[in-house]
Amino acid sequence: MKMEGSVHYLAIGNCDELPFPAASRYKIIGRSPLVVRDLYPERPTAVTEIPLACRPYQRLNAQRWAVPQVHACLAGELNEGGCILLTDAPLSPNGIPWPRLDEAWLKGSLLQQLGWWVQLAQLWDSCLREQVASSLLNLANVRVQTWQIRLLHLVRDISGPSLQDLGASWLTLEPSPPLFKIAQALATGQMIRTETLIAALEALAITIAPAATLSATGATHVGRRSNNEDSFTYNSTGTYGIVCDGMGGHEGGELASQLALESLQADLISLDQCLDAARIRGRLTEALYRAHSRLWEINLQQGRTHYRRIGTTAVVCYLSGPLLHIAHVGDSRIYLIDREHCQQLTVDDDVANYEVSLAHTTTNAMQQTATGGHLMQALGVVPTEELQPRVQTFVLPEECLVLLCSDGLCDGGLVERFWPSMLAPLLHTELNAGSQALIDLALKELGHDNITFVVIKYLQQNVI
Repeated sequence: MKMEGSVHYLAIGNCDELPFPAASRYKIIGRSPLVVRDLYPERPTAVTEIPLACRPYQRLNAQRWAVPQVHACLAGELNEGGCILLTDAPLSPNGIPWPRLDEAWLKGSLLQQLGWWVQLAQLWDSCLREQVASSLLNLANVRVQTWQIRLLHLVRDISGPSLQDLGASWLTLEPSPPLFKIAQALATGQMIRTETLIAALEALAITIAPAATLSATGATHVGRRSNNEDSFTYNSTGTYGIVCDGMGGHEGGELASQLALESLQADLISLDQCLDAARIRGRLTEALYRAHSRLWEINLQQGRTHYRRIGTTAVVCYLSGPLLHIAHVGDSRIYLIDREHCQQLTVDDDVANYEVSLAHTTTNAMQQTATGGHLMQALGVVPTEELQPRVQTFVLPEECLVLLCSDGLCDGGLVERFWPSMLAPLLHTELNAGSQALIDLALKELGHDNITFVVIKYLQQNVI
């Protein structure tokens, strides 16, 4: 979490007295929770051994929209007096922690409350596997901001918690009748599968806010390249958007992104808005596999192997009522932007994130290597059985922007640095008014690659 001239981290472990030389670099600015300010953020952080206790953070890297990342270990094993710095913690730009779920609950709308529960439910199985599901039961550990939840830190399970424990935790919030019914069923063991819980919450979201006003725009620019290997599309009603970034040489990259785009668009056009959320996620997964198979067959027919294969990244979004369904393969990205913050929803399918998810290293360490950005998967370039698309659903409780973009717009933290001035204002103006400004910004700050984006504006209506 950055502010001008400083970076803030959440500190866990024995950090009351920071060891030298860390004490000369990090200043403690808050004690509950412990927050430190990096006085010299421009200096590289030394890469050290990461304690075993930090592995759950790394293995939950795919859920980094809700789970902090390990930045560095200042000294020793965590269980032996070490101090761990966490980045992407629920901190405001000035280092102030986000509100606790139990304190923010009554101020949230019914749709906000429901969305927070959906995210907790989505985290449950992954946290249970890593033996940190207790992190979701302590409501003071769950921090919220507008639509989003984020955990303060991970708590190791002493005994195996159950979904009944989660339901009991939710009942302490004294939820309104529609949510009480779900929490009660969970707490009494009437609902024993996470999938059933998520389905009930998502169905309720559609009932609460069945309609929305959507608008969309998009643009592309070749940048300083000689040709444009990006493709994009969206429909006039803003129901869906697609961005593909091709690879495989000049003609090959253009062909791959265009063929994948055509395949994905055909599937999205035929998608039934009346399908439940789980089926929509299934259809998006099938669509990505179908686009992949089309490119894979071309590579086989033309005898293309390894680095000669044509392929493309893909990011897709589909909106049904207040539910945002997203799918991706590769390193193109999707962001969700509201009045207060900007959150990257996807995690790049690159070497850096692969190594982090295996608990081999940290994102901070991988940023200091030359190979961290190499792709691990893209449509058309890996065997079908190795392709692993990621599909997720989020609840949108209020007006926001969904940004899909190729890396020509998001490299170098461009979106994170400029969203307040370049994207947030689009919540109050026509989307088309900001398209050229976004292209100009990317050309000025980056320009090394093709620049492509789709922006969809969501405005809620008819909330019950």
